[in-house]
Amino acid sequence: MLNIGIIGCGKIAQRFMKGALELSNVKVIACAARELGRAVQFAEKFGIEKAYGSYEEMLECDDLDAVYIATPPFMHEEHIRLCLNHNKHVICEKPFVKDEETVHALFKLAKDKSLILMEANKTIFTPTWDAIRKAIQEGVIGDVRYLEGSYTYRFPITNHWVFDPKRMGGGMMDVGVYPLTVALSLMGLNVVEMKKMTMLNEQGSDDLTHMLLRFENRVLASVKGGIGVETDNHFTIYGDLGKIRIPRFSKNPYYFLEVYGCEEETIKLAFESEFKFEIEHFAQCIHDGLTESPWMSEAMSSKIIELITSEAIG
Repeated sequence: MLNIGIIGCGKIAQRFMKGALELSNVKVIACAARELGRAVQFAEKFGIEKAYGSYEEMLECDDLDAVYIATPPFMHEEHIRLCLNHNKHVICEKPFVKDEETVHALFKLAKDKSLILMEANKTIFTPTWDAIRKAIQEGVIGDVRYLEGSYTYRFPITNHWVFDPKRMGGGMMDVGVYPLTVALSLMGLNVVEMKKMTMLNEQGSDDLTHMLLRFENRVLASVKGGIGVETDNHFTIYGDLGKIRIPRFSKNPYYFLEVYGCEEETIKLAFESEFKFEIEHFAQCIHDGLTESPWMSEAMSSKIIELITSEAIG
């Protein structure tokens, strides 16, 4: 049994809990928030044994094996270091940390302590994406030529850290990371060229970023992320024999497959929480004694933040 504690008891942590409750080999035994009342309320809602108003106090718990960090991203580095220095494995929400240097420093700390550190990106672990990767590998749509992914919305509150570029705010950081991670998980990390256009808001962060990538295998990918402009949220993979289309790609339990010249098929999968599978993967990495996740590795997290923070590559 892997005993997990949660730092940060907001909305994303509630969705994480729903996934954790579906697993028999994982148990959330503690949660902590800056205000004890919030932690107590969260614990009562989900049947968690212990609630703390101090992160440090929770980390002193001997029964705790790992921590899920769900605080705002500009706090991630501090909280990751805190957990690793208390000898706890860490799964931390995206966007991970501010730059490549910090990624490498934190992974080094984890490896020096024989601990797993993993950036949480639930999307690529779902059965939907397992099935899509298998279909691509089997050549169902032929050779992949082009990827197109978009995750944008209009954030309802303007005086929020998500608009503050000094606190890891902006559309590409907040949600553009989802289609970017999918593209990298499908095509690998060998990006030879990247161009970018950005629409800035009054706070100086990006309301919308459009990124164009060219991979070493010559596949192109178009990726959009935004918090000030709402577009269709989808991911589409175009091959020379057909295409795969996934609306609301970060969580959907189905996708559409069209082999050119044939009628489009709907491929349905069955699952409740899209968070279940990243937690399951994290727990398996710890059980297997790995030094890092093969999917959300140090190299993956480093490449994600490199592309988000760079003006251009190549």
